[in-house]
Amino acid sequence: MLSQLFKKGCLLLAVCGWLGGGVLPAQEVQQPPITEEGLKALDSNVFTNEFMVALKPAVNRDRIAKIRDPFVRRIAQQMADKKYDSKSRTMLAEPYEPVKDLADRLRTSQYSKFENPTGIFFEEGEDVLVIMGDPKDEKLSLVIQNFGRGGGRSSYPLKAGVNIFKAKNKGLGYIEYFTPNYKKAGKVKVSIPSGKVNGVFVGGVHKNSDWKKMLENSPTEVIDIVGSRVHLVYPVEELRQVCPDKGEELIALYDRIIGMEQQIMGLYKYKMLPKNRMFGRVIWQGFMHADGTGAAFHNGTMKEVANPDKIPGSAWGIAHEFGHVNQVRPAMKWVSTGEVTNNIYSAYVNYMLNPTSMRLEHERINGGDGNMIGGRFNAYLNNGIVKGENWLIQAGPDKRSGGDNRPMVHDHFVKLAPLWQLELYFKVAGKGNPDFYPDIFYKAIKMDTAGKKDGELQLAFMKNACDVSKQDLTDFFRKTGMLKPIDQELDDYTCARMTITEADCRNLVAYARKYKKPESPVIYYISVNSVEAYKNRLAVRGSYNQGITEQGNRRIISHDVWKNVVVFETYKDNELVRATMVGTDSKDNSSTTVTYPEGSTRIEAVSWDGKRTLVYGKRPAK
Repeated sequence: MLSQLFKKGCLLLAVCGWLGGGVLPAQEVQQPPITEEGLKALDSNVFTNEFMVALKPAVNRDRIAKIRDPFVRRIAQQMADKKYDSKSRTMLAEPYEPVKDLADRLRTSQYSKFENPTGIFFEEGEDVLVIMGDPKDEKLSLVIQNFGRGGGRSSYPLKAGVNIFKAKNKGLGYIEYFTPNYKKAGKVKVSIPSGKVNGVFVGGVHKNSDWKKMLENSPTEVIDIVGSRVHLVYPVEELRQVCPDKGEELIALYDRIIGMEQQIMGLYKYKMLPKNRMFGRVIWQGFMHADGTGAAFHNGTMKEVANPDKIPGSAWGIAHEFGHVNQVRPAMKWVSTGEVTNNIYSAYVNYMLNPTSMRLEHERINGGDGNMIGGRFNAYLNNGIVKGENWLIQAGPDKRSGGDNRPMVHDHFVKLAPLWQLELYFKVAGKGNPDFYPDIFYKAIKMDTAGKKDGELQLAFMKNACDVSKQDLTDFFRKTGMLKPIDQELDDYTCARMTITEADCRNLVAYARKYKKPESPVIYYISVNSVEAYKNRLAVRGSYNQGITEQGNRRIISHDVWKNVVVFETYKDNELVRATMVGTDSKDNSSTTVTYPEGSTRIEAVSWDGKRTLVYGKRPAK
């Protein structure tokens, strides 16, 4: 009997899967058929244990030649020739929290369904042999998933001892071990003598020399890359080109990006960090996106998202897609914020990795005053702050028709601006609770949202913001258009009606009165370019009518003369007609290009505390 042939509990080693050895050369490819009859005839004196890990010392080539079963004989011969990669074929499968349970607990989309990568590649129709130790009443399966072109997935329940089956599709193997008992369940020993070794690159374990060998010898299109917080499946050919020798740096950057998102979510502070990893993989058609499987990046983007040297400049997109998975729903993902609240993560990651090239503050785009650096942020300042448009329907460069009688699609970056300003003010400038967003997200995760409508969720966010900061932020919310009445259908992947009444606004204002007002009355002007002025309470310095170059309907103001300004305001008599972020249209923040429409009468420099200093023109007589 097979159960007698293989003793219980035998086996191995591994690291979240694998410690990994080398990758076998091409002669491993031809695999004889596996039969139960052949395994029954196995002489137990050949291998050191029942899992076919190594030969006994006394076994020589003559003894190997007498093995009748071709599969067993081949394995023994490879061991004798020191070409059998036992480390890469043996593992300890670890238990993980069920993916749906974790998503329900964190109120997010689903984390990885592909924990315990085996690093073994199987061809379609190939005989597969898996030897498993005692699972102690837990249920494990082998999943064969093809992340290469063409796709395909199949799953095979495993029992203790020998498991033999034919692969229904080609792909890499994963030991599926998700259990509600994940905190107490034990690791389960697994050996896979069949298939071809592809390898698993494990951050913190493997070195770049291992990375190069894995890429050079991979028998398939993709490879598993495992970090502490994330698991990637990326294409081998592209990695050979864009990341030939920096596997350590690649997974370290991804771990850092995911770690920053989870820090903002409060998972570290509140000890909610899961053992489960996030998941990212290559796709061969369509655009990068996030779905129930994880983050997906098109093969054509690998030159950006798989190149450690370029990731600091492309981290926004990486954080954006993983951010979709991490959106806390619905309390931090109400209507018209589906492409907004995930960018709280993107903006912070962008700032930490590449603060001089921010999407909001530093991208050249037409925000209403022509193509200029900072156009997105100025669109927010002028449509939201100056014109007073409601937050979720402010105009911007990306505003477009929804089509098919759907509501207008408004600019997602413009919507992000006030949410990013709160992070700048509290975290970066240090003007209050540095854990502002971790506390906000924790409240969102724990909130009872049953029956709550979208307007109630937005009001709850503002209330929570006042509570976690212990500051009355209602002036900021009113100025940015978040705390204003609205009753209309809004765009998102599914449309819904956003309703906030005047009474709702009054009630929140009354609630927040128990807290003090913020130190700065102009939080709505803070940007990356001015954060130091807020942080260090720097007074505006400058000389009236000095350091200014006239250029048509623009005035270029030198920062050699004017310092510590947070925003330049343009007036027509007593009417504010334009607000310009400091550093607009300057690559190095050495000047600001201020729009000065016909009929304008002056420019004022605004400081972090709201004081105005006349820069150019004349103030009206009192």
